[in-house]
Amino acid sequence: MPSSPPRPFSGVRPRGPLVLVVEESTDAREHYSAELAAAGFMVLEACDGATAIDKALRFGPHAVVLDLMLPGIDGFKVVRKLRGEDRTSDVVIIAVAALTADRLESVARAAGCDAFLAKPVLGAALVGEIVRLLAARRSVADLTRVKR
Repeated sequence: MPSSPPRPFSGVRPRGPLVLVVEESTDAREHYSAELAAAGFMVLEACDGATAIDKALRFGPHAVVLDLMLPGIDGFKVVRKLRGEDRTSDVVIIAVAALTADRLESVARAAGCDAFLAKPVLGAALVGEIVRLLAARRSVADLTRVKR
């Protein structure tokens, strides 16, 4: 698969948490990535489930934005694989899908997703949800840390 051309440098150097954006649609993937980079996140991209698993295990992102309807290995299988690996078992996973059925959200959460956003996803909503979930994880980690 050919790699996409490098994006022009925006002048913003991301220094925040690493987010893996997994989305089959090039337009949506680039939109999410641009919004996240503008908010200061470091961003990796994947267009299918196999690539998502590989990149998550290699780079250990803090969060994954995951389209549930992927070709090949679907998003539900990706979630189960990431939750089953030590390196990615506690990564924040936000599921996105064009289907808005309550049942789909329930299934996504049961599979191990931390949140669900219905497409089309606005950049501000995505950034806000990632920030909220990462802050919650940090707070829980701080509360459970034993001080000696």
